[in-house]
Amino acid sequence: KSLTVAGDAPGYVLAPEDRASEFIRNLVEFSPVRAIADVKSAGSHTVILPKRLSITNAKWKGEAVASEASEPTFGEMEIAIKELNTHVDISNWLLEDAQNVESEVRLALAEDFGAKEGTAFVNGTLAAEPKGFMTEAGIAQSINGHAANLSADALISLMYALPATYRNRGTWAMNGTTLATIRKLKDGQGNYLWQPSYQAGQP
Repeated sequence: KSLTVAGDAPGYVLAPEDRASEFIRNLVEFSPVRAIADVKSAGSHTVILPKRLSITNAKWKGEAVASEASEPTFGEMEIAIKELNTHVDISNWLLEDAQNVESEVRLALAEDFGAKEGTAFVNGTLAAEPKGFMTEAGIAQSINGHAANLSADALISLMYALPATYRNRGTWAMNGTTLATIRKLKDGQGNYLWQPSYQAGQP
């Protein structure tokens, strides 16, 4: 009758706390860029890519008119390798005794690296990080025409500003707020412009 949980305090030897195996983790948002990027392994601080600068110069000719020689020209493009790193010190005893500590640290590292590289791929500006495609001056852009109101006409212009060779292999990339704005675009009758597909696999 006198034995109670309160009487067992502060150590609670007879009624210890219930420690759950599930971890509560903070939300980490990942960029989808790595999933659509061309990912390759590298063994040096820089990668040299051969680059074709021009094509041949074919000309229309009449009968018995000699052809003129031409040749493509080639150059190189150098891509500097950027490094993202950190380390976590864990004692051998903690690795041996603690439950799931190694897997949780690995998950924390993976989430950190994924979030940091995703941000750099899009908006990287520092010398030590990759140049983001939103900040690289050499990447063409198509202006919407308004700072806040997204135009359906501008989306069409953006689509066809890309050379036809690349259109079918391109990927639309945008943040969730932009996607929500596009999904809510309507015509004069109040119908959404982005309609569900009537056929599976067809946009």
